[in-house]
Amino acid sequence: MIFESNGKILLTSEYLVLDGAISLALPSKLTQKLFVEEIDSDCLQWVSYDNKKSIWYEERFFKSGKTMTYDGKKNNISEKIISLFNHIHHSKDIQNSFGKKFVTKMNFNRQWGLGSSSTLVNNLAMWANISPYDLLFSSFKGSGYDIACCDKKHPILYSNNKDIISINRTSFNPSFKRNLFFIYQGKKQNTQNSIYSYNKIRFDKKSTIGKINELTKNIVECNNLLEFETLIERHEDIISKIIKINPIQKSTFKDYNKGIIKSLGSWGGDFLLVSGEKKDLNYFKQKGYDTIFNFEDLVYLN
Repeated sequence: MIFESNGKILLTSEYLVLDGAISLALPSKLTQKLFVEEIDSDCLQWVSYDNKKSIWYEERFFKSGKTMTYDGKKNNISEKIISLFNHIHHSKDIQNSFGKKFVTKMNFNRQWGLGSSSTLVNNLAMWANISPYDLLFSSFKGSGYDIACCDKKHPILYSNNKDIISINRTSFNPSFKRNLFFIYQGKKQNTQNSIYSYNKIRFDKKSTIGKINELTKNIVECNNLLEFETLIERHEDIISKIIKINPIQKSTFKDYNKGIIKSLGSWGGDFLLVSGEKKDLNYFKQKGYDTIFNFEDLVYLN
């Protein structure tokens, strides 16, 4: 059996999507696959390959009462896998998970923050025939927008307001897309740590979410690059004031004046959205940022 899920990019409402804000999310064209096959063994064998086809994780799990144990030393990855299967076994006989080999293969760098965890969760949920959102929330904190992107090939407007999930297809295919690029910062941000820090912040959520929702609506409808850049700057300013971190264009890239730079997802790592001309990317290449995607090459548009 083979299962496949898309990665994701959160274009608007980072952090605030956790409190019910409407976000513009773009499914990525890069994916992770899960292969499940029967083996002649009483264990659950797990092998994970990275985008260079090298094994980066391997373990054998065994039934231990109502849960599982494993061969190697205690580690976060194996513990997370056990946590996911513990939830699966609430609705699926634990014995059905053993005598099988689970192999994951991704065609993107797992450090990029494109959804190595969410694509795994969604693939496992498809195999177990259970809700991917329930499986996600059993082991991870988050809004669930990444799960919503897993089976889509078009932009969506997503919100999770007090556990009421709303997913609506939207049109986002700006005429200026040739002026938009994704640039990897060279470091992965720990989403779970960022969520923990954000949840301790106190501010006027109702008013702020209203402003962000309006910006998201305007960004979706915008078809002018200068207007888009203005909206993005306003968005960065709002998030900056909440989390008390300067927008990255005002800190790390303050001498870039050819367009805007927006943090995506948890600030401080993963990808940036950058506007400008193709030749303007030399600014970033000279600083050592050489993982660059054209906007439409990385995400689904319509």
